[in-house]
Amino acid sequence: MIEIYKRTLRDEKLQKIEKVEVGSWVFITDPTVEEIELLEKNYQLDKGHITDALDEYETPRLEIEKNDLYIFLRIPYFENKAIYTIPALFILGESNIFTITKEKKELFNDFLSGKIDVFTTQKTKLLVSFLLKLNGMYRSYLNLINKNIRIKQHNLGKIKDQDIVEFVEWERILNDFIVTLVPTSNIYNTLLTRQYLEVFKEDKDLVEDLTLGINENLDICKTNLKMIVNIREAYSTIMTNSLNKAIKFLTAITIIVAFPTFIASVFGMNFILPFQNNPHAFPMTMGFSVISSALILLYFNKKGWL
Repeated sequence: MIEIYKRTLRDEKLQKIEKVEVGSWVFITDPTVEEIELLEKNYQLDKGHITDALDEYETPRLEIEKNDLYIFLRIPYFENKAIYTIPALFILGESNIFTITKEKKELFNDFLSGKIDVFTTQKTKLLVSFLLKLNGMYRSYLNLINKNIRIKQHNLGKIKDQDIVEFVEWERILNDFIVTLVPTSNIYNTLLTRQYLEVFKEDKDLVEDLTLGINENLDICKTNLKMIVNIREAYSTIMTNSLNKAIKFLTAITIIVAFPTFIASVFGMNFILPFQNNPHAFPMTMGFSVISSALILLYFNKKGWL
């Protein structure tokens, strides 16, 4: 699906147009084979790069073909109670900007709705706005994960199996983000250091925010991963300690119960035993067993084994 939008400095809002004009934004979602050939023929876009943008495993990278800048990035999105990323291709042409994704994701919603005020004729600023929005989306998901981790951290003694499953899922997300953000950071640095973008003085702050934001997101990822590791190690220590206490308690109980069991076993044998003709033999034996168990119990308690 190919949609074309344009807004000049004289327009009040973004407008959808029928044909590609100079200074327009070509919004492409899950293009068909015919549409890909059309893009290649009419706008001299690289067919291989367009196809790569539709590959769900494509990684962030930067390519230059015939003075067109191809920027492969990954967009985070929330689906089925989990966070994933999907590839997206941003093409900065001589006259227009193209965006290509397999699915229409929330990254572009604020631009299409007019919530983010942009002009398509300012293609570099529009590209930077896309990248800033992308940084913000990563930050939003990272803050959500950070909040959940801190909640679990304050309830460390009440962590359940389901919480461990959530930790594993958060680790997957954070590792996925790091694998994406590291090359993305390199792309931003390359764009700036090699001056691939024509940035006006008033827009330099926006460009600086790009590299600053991506580095902050990376730091948050690493911090969250470290917190998860610390929580899991603390939880493992707590569980090991609890297990040791349980084993010590059960061992002590076994010993305490074993002594009167031994006495009862001896007095249950079929040969002559002390006090067997004494009418008070049974209460004396039971009393001795109880006293012996109590003494062992007191000894274990004094040693801190219970």
